[in-house]
Amino acid sequence: VARKTIEPEVFRDPKFGTVYRKQFLNEASLAGKLKHPHIVGILDAVVHEDSGHIAMELVTGGDLSRFTKPDRLLPVADVLQIGFKCCGALDYAFREGIVHRDIKPANLMLVQGTEVKIADFGAAQLRKTKVVQSSSMGSPSYASPEQIQRRELGFQSDMYSLGVVLYELLTGQCPFIASSMEGLMTKILQQAPVAPTHHRSDLPKDLDRILLRALSKKPEQRFATWAEFAL
Repeated sequence: VARKTIEPEVFRDPKFGTVYRKQFLNEASLAGKLKHPHIVGILDAVVHEDSGHIAMELVTGGDLSRFTKPDRLLPVADVLQIGFKCCGALDYAFREGIVHRDIKPANLMLVQGTEVKIADFGAAQLRKTKVVQSSSMGSPSYASPEQIQRRELGFQSDMYSLGVVLYELLTGQCPFIASSMEGLMTKILQQAPVAPTHHRSDLPKDLDRILLRALSKKPEQRFATWAEFAL
């Protein structure tokens, strides 16, 4: 197993302690609840007043962040397989009442080949238990427009984030890049993304249609179901 611990000084941090504790408790509350071949299993959790640990399934293949550089891209077929498996896992999580809220390459772990497992549900919103999250946004480059606007999130927010991940894995860059946080948020909210084939002409043209739809500004403009996105 892998063991995640939170040291007392983290919980006591006056600025971030509340957020870290809430995220840690969110993840700990999922122990034994999410059982899917493409989700890292949380086996046990213990949380004290000033410390805690979570025991989870050990995944030794590393995460996908190392494959986001133009000179280290995975084969297109492998990226599509990874995306297909993530769709199934996120569909399952949503049916269990969970929106992940922080889908990014660093939270997608490889077992081997294209066998992927989604990790780090610490930012997850548990819809059934109405958990209030102190930090409503995950990693800004992968955040959906509605996440930036701090609106209620559904599965299509995770769909947008997965669309950003796939775009980056295929082209070597995120659809929106800016020199400041304000500039990045403005682009996410207002600017249309450039088609993936603009960055990489050898990509199948169908990927433009699929990814640009997943990156639509409004949730209702994206795919109606995870199955539709996966196909």
